[in-house]
Amino acid sequence: MITVTRSARRRGRVALAVLAAVLLGFAAAAAARAAAVPAPRDALRQAQALAPQASAAASALTQATAPGLWINSREADAPPYGRSVFTESRQAVGNLAGLSPTAIGLIITADRGLAEDGIAQAHGGTAAFLASARGALSAGDRQAHTGNPSAAVDLYAKAWQLAYGALARLVASKVTSVPSATLAAAAVQALAGTRFGMSGPMIDQSLPPLTSGGKPEVFYAGSEACPFCGVQRWGMIVALSQFGTFSNLHLMQSVLTTPPQVTTFTFFGSSYHSPYISFVPVEVWSNVPHPPGLSRLQPLTDSESALLHRFDPSVETPFIDVANRFIIDSSTVDPHLIAHKSWMQLAGALTDPSNVSTQAIAGEAEVLTAELCLATSGNPQSVCSSTVVQQYEAALPTLTGKGGSCPAPPPPGGPPPAGPPPARDAAANRTARPGPVAVAARCQG
Repeated sequence: MITVTRSARRRGRVALAVLAAVLLGFAAAAAARAAAVPAPRDALRQAQALAPQASAAASALTQATAPGLWINSREADAPPYGRSVFTESRQAVGNLAGLSPTAIGLIITADRGLAEDGIAQAHGGTAAFLASARGALSAGDRQAHTGNPSAAVDLYAKAWQLAYGALARLVASKVTSVPSATLAAAAVQALAGTRFGMSGPMIDQSLPPLTSGGKPEVFYAGSEACPFCGVQRWGMIVALSQFGTFSNLHLMQSVLTTPPQVTTFTFFGSSYHSPYISFVPVEVWSNVPHPPGLSRLQPLTDSESALLHRFDPSVETPFIDVANRFIIDSSTVDPHLIAHKSWMQLAGALTDPSNVSTQAIAGEAEVLTAELCLATSGNPQSVCSSTVVQQYEAALPTLTGKGGSCPAPPPPGGPPPAGPPPARDAAANRTARPGPVAVAARCQG
C-alpha cells in the first residue's frame, strides 16, 4: 500500500498549477501573435504606405488592393481573377528589393495569409489538391526564410489556387447532389412563403421549338458580375443536375460594387451532358471591370444574339430560354436571400430544408425543373413524376413576383448609362399573368 502525504499532494497541485499557467501563457502568446497579423488586404495597404511614392511598387500594390479583386479583407476573388493579387504582389516585391524589407515582409504576410485561409476554407475537399497546396505553402515558407520573396509569392499563389481547386470540387459535389427529399421539402416552403416572391417565366406555346442535338435546348446568357445571375446559377445547377451531369464547374462571385455580393459559380469553362436536354451557357461578360463597363468574356453566335434581342431587347441578364416554351429574363428570387454567405455556408445548408437560402435555391430550382419536365414530355419520370414538380408546373402561370436583372454594360469607349433602367412589366408576354415580373438593377463594375 502506498501512502501519499499531504505535502506530496500539495506539491502535485502546485506543479499542475504551474503547468497550467505555462500552457495558458503559450496560448495567450499565440493568440496575441495571431491578433497582431493584419488581414491580407490590410497588410498590402500597409506595404503600399511604405513604398516610395509614385514608384512601380506603389502602383502594383494599388492594383493588388483594388476593391474589385476582393470579397473582403481576408479573401481575394476566386481564380482566375483573384490571382492578380499575387501577380501584382510579385511585381511589388521585385521593385522593393533592397529598399524596404518591412514592406516586403508585409507582402509576404499577406500572400501567405491568403493561401493559408484558402486551405482552411477547402477543409474536407479533394485530399490530393489539399496535400499539394500544403506542400506549396511549406515550400513558400522556406523560400521566404532563405531570402527569396519572389519565389515565395509564386508558391503561395500556387497553394492558393490549388486550395480553390479543392474548394470548387467540394462545393460542386454538394450542389449537384442535393437529396431529393430535402429539395422537395424546401421547395414546398418556398412556394408557400410570401417572402420569396418568385418570378415565373414568359410562356409561349406558339414558337418553333428550340433544339440542339435532337433534344430540347436550354440557352443561358449571363454575366459573372451580376448578383441576379449569381443567385440564379445555384438553382440552375441544382435543377439541371437532375437531368444530367456537370463537370469542371468553377467558383465565382458577383462584383463588390453592386450589392448584394453573391458567391456563386461561372459556367465559363464547364461542360454538361444529358440524355434529355442540351444546355448551352454563355457568360457574355466577366466580373473584371473594363471602364465604363465590364470585359467581354464569351461571344454570342448570330442565332443566340437574335434570340436574346427578340425576347430581351435591352439584353439584360440572366436570360434563359427553355426550348422556346419558357423565357426567363430575370432571376427567380432576390439575391439578398443568399447574399454575404460563403460557398460552403450555402452548399453546406443544402441538406437543411428549413434554411432560408436553401429554400430560395430550391424554389428557383423547381421552377426550372417544372419547365424542363414540360419541355421533355415528362422525362425522366423519376424527376418529373414528383408531386412537388407537378405543383410547380401548375404554379408557373401564377408566379408574378419580382426577381431582377442586370442591364448590358456599355461598350468600351461608350458613355455610361444615365441611370438604372426603369422597372419592367413583362405581363403582356405572359399567359394569363397580371402584375410586374422583373425589376432591373444597375449591375456593372
